[in-house]
Amino acid sequence: MKNPTDFWETVLEPDEKLLWTGQPKPRLHWRNWRLYGPAPMAAAGLFLAGGFIIATQGKDNDVWLLLLPALLVLIPAWATWRQLKAFAATRYALTDKRALMFRIEGQKTRVKAIPRETITAPNLRNTMPASVTFLLPEAKKKTEIGFEFVEHTDALLPHLEARV
Repeated sequence: MKNPTDFWETVLEPDEKLLWTGQPKPRLHWRNWRLYGPAPMAAAGLFLAGGFIIATQGKDNDVWLLLLPALLVLIPAWATWRQLKAFAATRYALTDKRALMFRIEGQKTRVKAIPRETITAPNLRNTMPASVTFLLPEAKKKTEIGFEFVEHTDALLPHLEARV
């Protein structure tokens, strides 16, 4: 396997030093509820739709009810699979100058670079594995920005805390 720092060599500036690299590795766990996105709400809607069909149609149209169990499983599974696929294509790095988030989505590559001067005190979130947020949200966004579901946060935190 290639050295993780090789991935970043083309992205780093000539005088930039790589301090930490990581990749999200979320686990299916109740603490990681954000992985499931809107899927639980969709499943609840399907459940209510099933109740509505039973209440209004009786047992005459119970063929529709055969679809509901499949949809109650497929919709959340599909949403979670998409989210896990996106995390598999994501890489994180912390350098002496910036925090980098790199994601390959099909033919597109998205890179977010956050200058070290804008990084705030890190906040460790209780996910599996832990997530570290270190940038306050922008006016339009409600969530903090950071490295999500990263293992070995004990190696990352000293680098973040040293610069704040």
